[in-house]
Amino acid sequence: MNLFGRKKAPDAPQPAAPTTNQPPDNKAAITKVRDTLETITKREEHLHRKIDNEVKNAKQFSTQGKKREALQCIKRKKMIEKQLDQLGNTKFTLETQQAQLEQMNMNQEALGAQREAARTMQRQMQSMGGVDAVEETMDQVEDGLADANEIAEALGRSVAMPGMEDEDELLAELEGLEADGLADELGAVELEAPAMPAMPSAPISFPSAPSAPAKKQMTDEERELAELEQSMAM
Repeated sequence: MNLFGRKKAPDAPQPAAPTTNQPPDNKAAITKVRDTLETITKREEHLHRKIDNEVKNAKQFSTQGKKREALQCIKRKKMIEKQLDQLGNTKFTLETQQAQLEQMNMNQEALGAQREAARTMQRQMQSMGGVDAVEETMDQVEDGLADANEIAEALGRSVAMPGMEDEDELLAELEGLEADGLADELGAVELEAPAMPAMPSAPISFPSAPSAPAKKQMTDEERELAELEQSMAM
């Protein structure tokens, strides 16, 4: 409570300061420029019609011999043409600004997309642990592949059986057996008889032997003589 019997008026709220990070509204500016260019175009069409009218009046006054009025029409025509030149310069400036605003608007969209992509890439790299973590993982992969290859080679290695002779001795014995087998083959080749020519498959026909002459019938005297010769030979 105020001691002097008056209540202190509350302070007026201060206007909020505009945020500097808020992007400008380029679309609204582009729309404003387009509307202004449309208005200038309509104004130019109107001035062209006035120039045509002044030219028409100047010709008419000239044919009527009213040179003073004709000169006034020419003066107004020149003044209108000056306005057209000024409007043309203004129109060219606005068109240039419109192109720049549209380009800046496109650049703003592209910059926003690039920033969002950069943030997403940063989050993904953080989720992967960064470059050092990826390199460490790849080193582990290489070490794992090398260990797996060594394990496969160890499992595929030939294992020596207990009680077996040394491999050099086994090889010497094998060479001796191969030498003996070669010698046996050479001896068999030398002792083997030359092969007989193959017999023809068709039977060979031989000439038939002459038949023995039929025995002559012996007489009684001849038989007795033969028995006598046989008994004397004994």
